[in-house]
Amino acid sequence: MYTGYSEEFLEKMINLKEAIKIREELIRKGEVLPATEDVVFKNLIMESREFLIIILEHFLGIDKEMIRNNMHLENTTLPVSNAKEKKKVTDIIVRVERNVVNLEMNASYYKGLINRNIDYILKGKTEANFSGENYDDSYIGIQINFDLDWQYDDRDIIKFILMDPERGIVLSENLIIYNINLLKFREKYYNNDELSEFERAITLLTLTKREDIEKISEGVEGLMEAKEEIKKLSDNLGIIGVYDYEKHKEWEWKQKAKEYVKDDLALIDSLREENDLIMKQIEDGKKFIEEEKKSLEEGQKSLEEGQKSLEEKSKVFEKQLVSTAKKLLDNNFSIDEVMNITGLSKVKVESLK
Repeated sequence: MYTGYSEEFLEKMINLKEAIKIREELIRKGEVLPATEDVVFKNLIMESREFLIIILEHFLGIDKEMIRNNMHLENTTLPVSNAKEKKKVTDIIVRVERNVVNLEMNASYYKGLINRNIDYILKGKTEANFSGENYDDSYIGIQINFDLDWQYDDRDIIKFILMDPERGIVLSENLIIYNINLLKFREKYYNNDELSEFERAITLLTLTKREDIEKISEGVEGLMEAKEEIKKLSDNLGIIGVYDYEKHKEWEWKQKAKEYVKDDLALIDSLREENDLIMKQIEDGKKFIEEEKKSLEEGQKSLEEGQKSLEEKSKVFEKQLVSTAKKLLDNNFSIDEVMNITGLSKVKVESLK
């Protein structure tokens, strides 16, 4: 069982009482741990061989039996080339013939994520290419990103390669990156669309209701294997403990990030109050005009002044919201979280990235 932590550290970090409570709550609600969480995803892929084969078949275009006979999972810690280089901890490295594949779950987007992913697959491909003194460039590096926080257009999957954007000249066919829009697959499921075996496999990663994972896995060996593994992981107190610990650490980090912009948030609240007051003045001006026909000129003047003041305050308010949103994005808040905190539209927040 993979946790990402040493046994000694696990004993210190896991709150057994809380883990038992979470397990009981999962059972009560008829739910499982989300496979989009790092510790669940890693174990699911490493332990569910037939499930992994379904995914690889789609991206490699190789027959399942060929994959089954030639697939090798490797240590999730990539080798270090020199003493100064930090260890690179990736999600899953799997080799199938000349293909070196890295599968990674990206539950959230942050600056540097794309470069980190490219770094992972280049590192894995380079290690495979070298054999003694010789360099073999026939290995193909493939990065498969499972994205929960989607950053692109409305496609289900996007394929990236190294290419000249002006004339479409491909620099190398031996480095390919796929990004999978997980929520788009889940949306298809809830819309009752007819899904292929591969689409069902991807969708399975997004489901947390036991009845849903039972339904989507029915009749397919690899999917039923994955379903049982997810249920098994959701019953394991060690895995639950790691999940609880990492969620708590994430919460602590976000609290610190909020503390970092607390002055901005206080200013936003103050500006909101001023805006509300100005809006009230405008409404009062309108009411005054309706009730006091003789004072139309004065009421109109009050209304125009209020509207002018509101426009000025709104500009200041909007500028502060944008500034705060940028800080939150820089601190790895998701688009939805930034929208909830600042009240900005999704389009506006996305334009700030």
